[in-house]
Amino acid sequence: MTGGIPLLPPPRRLERGPHDQAFFLDWDSELVLKVDSGPQLLSLAQLLQETVQEMTGLPLHIRKALDPLEGANRLVLLIGSASAAHGSELGSEGYVLRIEPLRVVLTAPTASGLFYGIQTLRQLLRVFGRRLPTLTVTDWPVVSHRGVMLDVSRGKVPTRQTLFRLIDLLASLKYNHFQLYIEHTFHFSRHPEISVGCDPLTPDDLLALDRYCQERYIELVPNFQSFGHQRRLLSLPQYAHLDEVGWRWSLTPAREETYQLLDELYAEFLPNFSSPWFNVDCDETWDLGTGQSKQLAQQLGKGRLYLQHILRLRDLAARYGRRIMIWADILLHYPDLVSQLPEDILLLDWHYEAQEHYPTAGLLGSLGRTFWVCPGTSSWNTLFPRIANAVANIRTFVRDGLAAGASGMLLTDWGDYGHYQPLSLSLYPYAVGAAAAWSGPDIPLEEIDAAFAIQYFHRPANDASIEALHTLGRAVTAPTLGLPNRSNSALALFDEPLVGRLIQTVDPTALTHLRDAADAALTAWTPLPDPQLRLDYTFAARLIVFAAEKLLASQELRTMLRNLPTAPTPSAIQNLDRALATLAQHRARLQPLAAEFQAVWLRHARRAEIHQTLNRFTALEQRYDAALSWLREQRDRYAAGQPIDTQLQTYHAPDYRPLWEEGLANVLELVHRVGPEELPADIRRYLQQAGLLGGLSPS
Repeated sequence: MTGGIPLLPPPRRLERGPHDQAFFLDWDSELVLKVDSGPQLLSLAQLLQETVQEMTGLPLHIRKALDPLEGANRLVLLIGSASAAHGSELGSEGYVLRIEPLRVVLTAPTASGLFYGIQTLRQLLRVFGRRLPTLTVTDWPVVSHRGVMLDVSRGKVPTRQTLFRLIDLLASLKYNHFQLYIEHTFHFSRHPEISVGCDPLTPDDLLALDRYCQERYIELVPNFQSFGHQRRLLSLPQYAHLDEVGWRWSLTPAREETYQLLDELYAEFLPNFSSPWFNVDCDETWDLGTGQSKQLAQQLGKGRLYLQHILRLRDLAARYGRRIMIWADILLHYPDLVSQLPEDILLLDWHYEAQEHYPTAGLLGSLGRTFWVCPGTSSWNTLFPRIANAVANIRTFVRDGLAAGASGMLLTDWGDYGHYQPLSLSLYPYAVGAAAAWSGPDIPLEEIDAAFAIQYFHRPANDASIEALHTLGRAVTAPTLGLPNRSNSALALFDEPLVGRLIQTVDPTALTHLRDAADAALTAWTPLPDPQLRLDYTFAARLIVFAAEKLLASQELRTMLRNLPTAPTPSAIQNLDRALATLAQHRARLQPLAAEFQAVWLRHARRAEIHQTLNRFTALEQRYDAALSWLREQRDRYAAGQPIDTQLQTYHAPDYRPLWEEGLANVLELVHRVGPEELPADIRRYLQQAGLLGGLSPS
């Protein structure tokens, strides 16, 4: 811990003064500015005044003076000359904070530097109250652009107040960039059908959020998916003619109407932002060149066809004064075309699994491209974030990005298959991302943990709540539970109770450890003082306990059925009755869990498309009803001495595909439509590893 003081992100340099010296805030302490300070500095002074009032109850009156440094019992904010000695080192966002027995002086080259210094002072006040230890902090970021991207297109659209709270959190962590990933969750007045039923963000929401971000030195960057990932839009009859191959995924580049539509959408969307940037996304266009644009792809090649679309988007965005950024995954399949991109296009290099090294960062750096690295929070496709994966992914990717010349980090927080995870579960990965991007990727994890416990969980360093984060994060990724980009902990919740795939594949020992880790976490998180965090985290733990016990019961039931003696015995019938009772108990727990899920959701988000997940609970209830009915019939037959189906050949679960099993079925639909040879190499490898390519051909 820097100087033994828990700050997050940790400052680049912190020098402690004598331990017996301190600055005491008193009722008559003042906050002093130079006489010529303008409205911006006064606004920052008011922010610090509010912080002192919140943390200590003291008023801290603001005044101006010809010489703010002349006098004692004061906090002083200065821009410019006072930090000149550190100017080249501090850059545009650095600051120097000196706490002396007579005064506290915060200086910075710019207002944003002062803002970040106030965040550090705010954390010091949280730890030490009105007795601030003497010290000198000299601090500046290692990465210029430090951002978070939140997915709001997988069912969950946060309320305006939730977004404001999130921006306050990110500002406290010294992030300066924020995006909302949007496919259909914005209200377009010319195309209102796109967002029907999803309680979308409105222009008023975005204008208010943009202003809120500006006041906290965060750039709100527009983000709208402009190629693939358009299943919602292309499922609507009025846009079906723009579907590349009938798979309801990519807009076809073969029709001019595609660009007319995008132009109309941009015209409504972009004016709500003050940023000159625009993320047009354009990732994972797996069906490109397989339908309407197939002839173009044969003439140009798929890579050049993709490039042509990007250039059209660049021209459209330029009409609204924007430069575009795009995900780099498709162009990295065609590295020879990267050099043909105009220099003003920013490439976003994304990888979400922990690796020893990220070669694409070096490749983009060697090509002279402006690029950012984009790790992930590892909090999607799981009931609890894959913490160790997130930590390694963030720190190593930032390390490799810095070595290759990356100018930014965009930490992505996705919500695949319904965004059923509370947003607050991403809090720790946000903190790790902030530490890596501001302080550097080599900050000891123990230092981050101690500061996180105190600053964000409001618990002591080394508290059990922090160990619970790591223990449960490991448990959801144990062998047979952990998978790339996901954890079977989530599938265990919704898996079919009698014939679910996980019954045969997940190690019962891993499930037992998962249940025990969630139980321990429940105990550790119950004392969290913040009621919203307490509800979110304890509910996540309860859900995991249920998922683990549910799958363990399914495994025990299947084993018991296989081992039933041919002739009925009293003990065998008792075993069947116990299995039925357990199934019934789990069935009874589903409605309370769904109700609590709804309450947790609605504390943070609009109702929007919550039905995506509530429908999964309902579908699981129906599967439990079918399972109970079938098992009761088998039990009665067995008790009567009649043969029964111990292999479940007469038990059927038609079309029950939870979570990514549904997504896999969608990919197989594309294979049937176009043939495996048309798919990108990475998708073919995935399907081959899953043993799903054999015998498939276009229909």
